[in-house]
Amino acid sequence: MMELAINEVKTQAKKLLKALNENPDLVNLMNQPLKRSSASSISQLKLKHCLFIVSQQLGFDNWQHAHEVLSGNKTSTPFKMGSFFYPKSCYAFINEWFTNYQQAKSILIENEQSKWLLPYKNQYLIVKSDYIKMFKLDEVTSSLWLETSHDMVQSYNTIAWDKITSEIIKNRVKNF
Repeated sequence: MMELAINEVKTQAKKLLKALNENPDLVNLMNQPLKRSSASSISQLKLKHCLFIVSQQLGFDNWQHAHEVLSGNKTSTPFKMGSFFYPKSCYAFINEWFTNYQQAKSILIENEQSKWLLPYKNQYLIVKSDYIKMFKLDEVTSSLWLETSHDMVQSYNTIAWDKITSEIIKNRVKNF
């Protein structure tokens, strides 16, 4: 079971809970996410609500969806990964989109050193290095792309996938 990415989501949720309890002004910024989390007031806010909020901010439907995907237990068909690998900071990039994994994989094989294959919900995305730079990974983590063969679909449920994913979560811009 993969644990690094799951633990990072839990850490982010704990930080959010602490920040909301210490700074009431943040509640106004978090008004919409709080409403979706089913917490009716700041006094009712619990870790489970923050897990829900952080999971949604990362591009998952809810905490259960995030846990299923990030723990390596995603086995349902079609394979729905959420929009985790497509953060708002990457919306401006022109990428290649595919509904069929084999088609995306064939493009990746032709460009293994300069492109990456990422999942998006139940689709596949081929991106270039500028897109990957938006994840702000350090050199050690970036070197793990070789272990994944630049393919975050095929390498799912591996240690390299978990480490890269965990670092992406750590480096994601927080809304709190």
